[in-house]
Amino acid sequence: MSAEISTAANSTGNSTIDTLFLGAPADVQGQAGIQLRAFVLNIAVNLSLFTAAILLFFLLKSSAIGRRIYQPKNYLVQDRLRVEAVPTNPITWLRRIFSIRDDELILKCGLDGYFFIRFLRAIIIIFVPLMIIVVTVLLPINYNKGKGNNPRVTPDGERGRWDVAGLDTLSWQNIDPAKTQRYWAHAVCAILVVSWALYRIYVEKVNFIDVRQRFLTSPEHRLKASAKTILVTNIPSEYRSKEALEALYDVFVDNDDRSRLTVWVNRNYKSLRTLVARRGSLRHALEKEELRILRLINKNHRNGHPAASGANQTAEKTYPDLPLLDDEHDMYFMQVRELLARAFDQDCSEETQLWRNYLKSSTASQLSLIRGKDEDWQPASIFKFWASGEKRRAPKIAWLRSEVARLTIRIDALLTRLDDEELFPKQNSAFIQFDRQMAAHMACSLVSHNKAGRMSPRFLEVAPHEVIWANMGVTSWGRFIRTCIALVLFAGMLLLWSIPTGIFTSLSQLASLSYSVSWLAWLGRWPHWILGLISGPLSSILLALLIQLVVPALTRKLAVLVGAPTRSKRELITQDFYFTFLFIELVLLTAVSASVVKIVPLIIDDPVGIPNLLATNIPTSANYFFNYLIVQSLGFSGSILFQYLRILYITLIWPWFTQTPREEAWLQTTIPHQMWGNVYSLFTNFAVIAYRHNYYYVQRNKVDTHGLLFNNALKQLFAGIYVMEIALIGLFLLVRDVQENVACKSQAIVVIILLILTAAAHFVMERHLRPLYEFLPVTVEDSAVDAERRAFITRDDDFETPPERPEHEEYTSSADAAGSETSPAKTLDGSSAIPEQEKNMSTTAHNARSALTRLRRETTARITEMQIHLPELPNISRRREVADQLSAAIAGYPDELTDLSPDERAAQLKAAFQDPVTREPAPVVWVPQDPAGVSEDALRQARKYGRYLQYSNVGAYLTAKNKCEVTQPAPDTRPDWLLDWVL
Repeated sequence: MSAEISTAANSTGNSTIDTLFLGAPADVQGQAGIQLRAFVLNIAVNLSLFTAAILLFFLLKSSAIGRRIYQPKNYLVQDRLRVEAVPTNPITWLRRIFSIRDDELILKCGLDGYFFIRFLRAIIIIFVPLMIIVVTVLLPINYNKGKGNNPRVTPDGERGRWDVAGLDTLSWQNIDPAKTQRYWAHAVCAILVVSWALYRIYVEKVNFIDVRQRFLTSPEHRLKASAKTILVTNIPSEYRSKEALEALYDVFVDNDDRSRLTVWVNRNYKSLRTLVARRGSLRHALEKEELRILRLINKNHRNGHPAASGANQTAEKTYPDLPLLDDEHDMYFMQVRELLARAFDQDCSEETQLWRNYLKSSTASQLSLIRGKDEDWQPASIFKFWASGEKRRAPKIAWLRSEVARLTIRIDALLTRLDDEELFPKQNSAFIQFDRQMAAHMACSLVSHNKAGRMSPRFLEVAPHEVIWANMGVTSWGRFIRTCIALVLFAGMLLLWSIPTGIFTSLSQLASLSYSVSWLAWLGRWPHWILGLISGPLSSILLALLIQLVVPALTRKLAVLVGAPTRSKRELITQDFYFTFLFIELVLLTAVSASVVKIVPLIIDDPVGIPNLLATNIPTSANYFFNYLIVQSLGFSGSILFQYLRILYITLIWPWFTQTPREEAWLQTTIPHQMWGNVYSLFTNFAVIAYRHNYYYVQRNKVDTHGLLFNNALKQLFAGIYVMEIALIGLFLLVRDVQENVACKSQAIVVIILLILTAAAHFVMERHLRPLYEFLPVTVEDSAVDAERRAFITRDDDFETPPERPEHEEYTSSADAAGSETSPAKTLDGSSAIPEQEKNMSTTAHNARSALTRLRRETTARITEMQIHLPELPNISRRREVADQLSAAIAGYPDELTDLSPDERAAQLKAAFQDPVTREPAPVVWVPQDPAGVSEDALRQARKYGRYLQYSNVGAYLTAKNKCEVTQPAPDTRPDWLLDWVL
């Protein structure tokens, strides 16, 4: 044994550079940690990926596909949100990225986008000074005359080599036991780190409160319906009426004037929502079947068959002479059923349909149908072999047409009974809109009910398009049970992910395992560069993919399961779930698993030396984070900017699928929406450029918590501070001097005091600032009112009466047609003469649909004037011209409340917080115009179903390659879809 130790001692003459770059000799545990060769290889691999992504970005950004991916906000958004084209010069691009003003960033990206960039900047401000301290103070103290440079002398006088090598010579465990006074530098640096971090967190919180309050009290924001509306949940049954809630909350308006309040008591429209979803899926299937037949016919047509006659115009609609919806439902549905049966039979047998001239009956899809108890034909299923009844075979396209028409009739009938308590019972939640923003904040901040848990929680700043309507009826007990289930599922996720996380983390210690674990000794025969590749970039990339691809979507599902009432609240809960997941899996589990695979065999061999083993090996797990941070800072940043997956999807995956005009319009007009819940918890400082580019040029902010995610992220920084302090306390108590005595009791006591002071500062900070996070103080009301008066006092006076609307094809439901016969009378000033107490859900929904119908006429007329079918030329400019037409069509939709007439605006605001399923427009089957005239024939065939089945071929074309090309959104797109962003 003495000879072996002597031999080991003779090897201490290796140079410092050899020890740092090559590690200790292979017969000792100096292979522990990340060897510098693996570290450098990791940097090289990720730097290469980052460079490739940047180069490809600059090569593609000005192309047709690059314009769609890298700068869609240059042409696919409303005018007020459009940005300039991305500069072609990289230097100019960087200068523009960093010169974006804060107010411009808030306007284009929202508060969450602005605060995320602010968060990255805050992290840089916190960590750059700390990095300077670590590099200039701690690294020299750790390295100079440490264990990696000196022999190990046991209490018995035997000499050997410390198992510290590679990058570990720069870390905590390299300090020699004879120089334990050096640990005072770590204690002092800890005090500086915590003090600086707490100061910067406080500064950022104060700035957050100031920016948020200025934004919420801006005239533009106060105009929104969401600024003056609260959501009240857990309402007891005695208050689930408009009158009861008005009587309760009228104390917050002037003179207890209830006319200043608007109340929407939510109802359970699940049955209606199910029918609408069913109709949407059948409409989609019908469009796919129409397109399939259309493509087959045009392929034959191009091979020599004669073209069908008819111009490519939208067919003029003629409706059957049917009674409008009224109280005589039995008579009405009897006549409608006869109409549908007759139209369906004609559709199945009519030989004049164009597709029968081109296709054999076997080519067209056929369905086996069986008549159900309600006399409707439904597809026969092999899983219901016991079903009996009349059977027949029919073309799939005919059945889909009749089924869409049948569901439209059922939905229209329900739209006239929205206030039926038996069909649609009231839920325990309601939206209450006040006349002033401050009244909403006061009502939300004060206790509403004398019993605990009643009429609580309440939510502010609820935008209509953010409401999760399926969660509007969740009770307090239901929310508790849901939360318990979600926590159990979350614990299962942690357990399930811990297995691959432990494996990938262990891969980072592959070189050490080949020497410390006997049954892995065969790994020592592998080339060093392969071990470095596996332990460096490969393990880190695999871990990054493991926690970023699936986990955010699952945590978001858990947030909905918990009962989040809005998408903003869902993102806040997602952030908490995801941060907890990352903290446990990426910090705690990674630190343990990276060390335990080495520590356990050593403890078995030397149980007495547990403190030294822990003090020496646990810090080495930090080396794994070096690799992971490199992957995040370089590889992840490059992928954010270049958007590998989106390019792959648009260029390679999407063309292989059947694209209907609706699907093509969705692909061409949808701008990526940033889901913030998983972004704040996982970020990198090197990604600032990528994030700023994407938020400004690419993404838009559909869900906005108005900065609350930023505040959550600042609070989550305390978790890192506490873990650092606790870890330092443990490590100080594990340090042993030459005599194996605890050497750093004093440092541990100092850090314990620091931990107590940190907790106290955290408590005082939160108690001092928390009231200002969500609610507005009364002191800002007067200045906000003055600013609003200056901005909007002449707005209504300057509003010009819109010109006479041109007659154009109108897509409307029969329920609206019925309502138009009995619409409420108007007074001379344009207001409704119907008493306020008689207004109900049905009337409000009808008025909103009528306003949408008028608005659709105007919008369709504007868009139709722009439509020009471009000749098919094989050049790149054609794609750009088509995109420009699509851009002009989007610009034709109103995007501000001031774009509407006073009546249209009032109808929109009156129905803003009513379930959108009650305003669902009648569907339009969208087929492309084609040379063979198939779409014209489809429009003619659909007329036999009357107003219950509507077709259009406006703005969609079939190219020579049988691909769909669109120059406008779908014809049944709600004309107010852009207004969702401003309500």
